[in-house]
Amino acid sequence: MEEDKPKKVDGRKNNGAVKGVSRGQGRPRKVADKDMNRLTLSALKKTFGSEEKMWIEVAKLAKGGSAKHWDYLMNYRYGKPKEMQQIDVNTKVNIPVIDFAQPKTIDITHKEVKDERIEANRNEEQNRTTGDDSGSMPRKD
Repeated sequence: MEEDKPKKVDGRKNNGAVKGVSRGQGRPRKVADKDMNRLTLSALKKTFGSEEKMWIEVAKLAKGGSAKHWDYLMNYRYGKPKEMQQIDVNTKVNIPVIDFAQPKTIDITHKEVKDERIEANRNEEQNRTTGDDSGSMPRKD
């Protein structure tokens, strides 16, 4: 039964490897890297005479003030510097301190200061209940 069903095409072009045909799948060969190394080394030797003379030339350019050559020389010799992130941990937290070890003493000699507004309201209430309007403003009749 399963043989009767056609294979489902997923729509991707050239999906999968074809036996006997190399289309550049997988990891590149080491030979390509070795070829590139050989080519660059021969170019250095033709231009400068040797690798050592090339590095001497780069050092002279760096000493002459070329920042690019200085970076190149330092990165090659000591490696690229690690990226440092400056973290500022200067957070001030305002937390009230409660001391449970020593109870606060209550001041018995404290005298309350009377609020004038409260006294004025009390006087008005007393005047209303007694009917005395002497403290209030005169009415216009």
